[in-house]
Amino acid sequence: MKLRLLILLLLSSNLVFAQKTKGDFVNTSNAKESLRIAQGFIRSKKLDKAERQLRHTIKIKEDFAIAHRILGKVYLDLAKYDKAKEAFEASFELDEKLSRAAFFECAETYFQTGDVDVAIYYYERYKDMKGSRYANAKKESALEFTYDKKLPERQKNCKYVQRIDTSKVTHKPINLGKEINSKYDEYLPTVTIDGDNLVYTRQADNEDIFISKWNSGWGKGNSFGSAINTDKNEGMAKFEAHGKAFYFAGCQREDTEGGCDIYQAILKDDEVVDVFRLQGNLNSTNWDSQPSITCDGKTMYFCSSRKEGLGGSDIWVSHLLANGEWSLPENLGNVINTEGDEEAPFISSDGTTLYFTSTGHPGQGDGDLFISRNIMGIWTSPNNLGYPVNSTAKEIGIYVHSNSSTAYFASSRNGGNGGLDIYEVELPEQYRPDPIVHIEGSVFDYSTYDPIATTVKIGRDNKSWTVESDENGWFYLCLPGNKGYSFQVEHRGYEYYVNAAFIENADFSKPVKVDIPLVPTQTLTAKTPNSVPKVKEKRIQFFFDFDSYKLNEATQYDLKELVELLKKEEGWKVEVVGYADSSGSIDYNKKLSEKRALSIVDFLTRSGVTVDKVLKSEGKGSITSSDEKQARRVDVVLRR
Repeated sequence: MKLRLLILLLLSSNLVFAQKTKGDFVNTSNAKESLRIAQGFIRSKKLDKAERQLRHTIKIKEDFAIAHRILGKVYLDLAKYDKAKEAFEASFELDEKLSRAAFFECAETYFQTGDVDVAIYYYERYKDMKGSRYANAKKESALEFTYDKKLPERQKNCKYVQRIDTSKVTHKPINLGKEINSKYDEYLPTVTIDGDNLVYTRQADNEDIFISKWNSGWGKGNSFGSAINTDKNEGMAKFEAHGKAFYFAGCQREDTEGGCDIYQAILKDDEVVDVFRLQGNLNSTNWDSQPSITCDGKTMYFCSSRKEGLGGSDIWVSHLLANGEWSLPENLGNVINTEGDEEAPFISSDGTTLYFTSTGHPGQGDGDLFISRNIMGIWTSPNNLGYPVNSTAKEIGIYVHSNSSTAYFASSRNGGNGGLDIYEVELPEQYRPDPIVHIEGSVFDYSTYDPIATTVKIGRDNKSWTVESDENGWFYLCLPGNKGYSFQVEHRGYEYYVNAAFIENADFSKPVKVDIPLVPTQTLTAKTPNSVPKVKEKRIQFFFDFDSYKLNEATQYDLKELVELLKKEEGWKVEVVGYADSSGSIDYNKKLSEKRALSIVDFLTRSGVTVDKVLKSEGKGSITSSDEKQARRVDVVLRR
């Protein structure tokens, strides 16, 4: 008896020895045992190990149909589509009545690589096999239940893709590369207006927020650190327009009301100085995530699975109230939301163009990117962004830069580094938001340069905007570019301020600076016997096209604002001085500068400005300047 026990122990030890790990798989000579080990790796979600074990299994027994079939599914889950095709085809050749589900999965591999006609063939094979007899009918009934529900959607996807005309495509998405993308999922990108910082989400063991710096290319992405990231999920970050803060989703924190809530992070010199959960009624006891804020910081679009929605996750909107809390959100309604999932909203700087991902609207794959515009308070029917932005894979989370043309988004399309990767693409013109200029302003005391917190009114034609400067006199807003605006401030203790400016969107890499110096009502010098009133001065510049003294649209608009000022405020005397660049002769430039000055004077007098207000008009000729546009100008100096 003892001898038999000893022999059994020796045999079992030899079996264990034979199954010791060799490289990245368990080295056994038994194909069924190897398959069982591979299935264990699959159950524990170790797909890389399962792949290697299955390859070893097939090396032991090449005609093992079930091993080929399972390897095909593993390759599909690993997004190794070409290898998946080979494995499925080998399985069908060995035993085409082994698995019905395998035909759907094989169709998926062809679908993901854009081979739609072949995909349709295999989807039909899957459909026709329903009710037939095959080996894995009971084992794979749960899979088939899932695939049966997905089949109608896939058939619609295939028909949609077949209608796409790819012949006129010029710009294709560019993968941001291995410094940003990894074998894990990277998604929900956002970029600061200067283009120096890229913030995105990476999902490895859990979701974390990463940041990359631009230096002749995107540098290696790094975790935002413990100031933001925890051992729970954080992600879906979106910058405020000015880049001094961003919003993100934090999950299962001590103060989280639902599974995930929306938080704000305050930045100073790219360092996080404060993090807090949004107050008010925006967050709920359900999943709330994927925030996107308007340029003025007063309206937030986000996703939620709250029960009042239309199905799946919906897009909602909440407004910042005067007390600093967020309002009860409103569902964007059935024009935007469907019974499927609407996710990852992005509201562009114009405040009226909304991008989002949807599985409910007609599209190419597992989630396409769409655009809708708000016209007089009504959202237009969403348009699919089309090929090549969308693909037969999943696209989610688009960010459109302030230049209105460059976009960043995530896609699981074939050819990436694994899972979702972040891409850059030039948007087709019809899908771009309205051109917007970012304005960074400063309100201060003319005499002391002390900052002033006040209300700034901005006007153009019959439109108006208001913005509050903070305790540092700082304000930020977005305005349509290439337009003329009047900036007005009425603040107690200071003279009424009005000035005109033509805002150009020539450089999108930085905001346009607007300084608003307010002149104190009391302008006398210290009370001495010889004290005299200070002379107040305003200097306004008007620019001309090359070799021209004609007033362009921008100059005419600015002059109209000047006329209104001179009519409204008494006592101003006007000096008009013209200049030219150095491209012509001295005599020619002198005459051109004089004509430019006279064109300004003529406009003022024709608009009702009395001649006695215009003290002086002259042309100074050419001046040397590194900026030729700056040289082609007229200075209008107001004094009183």
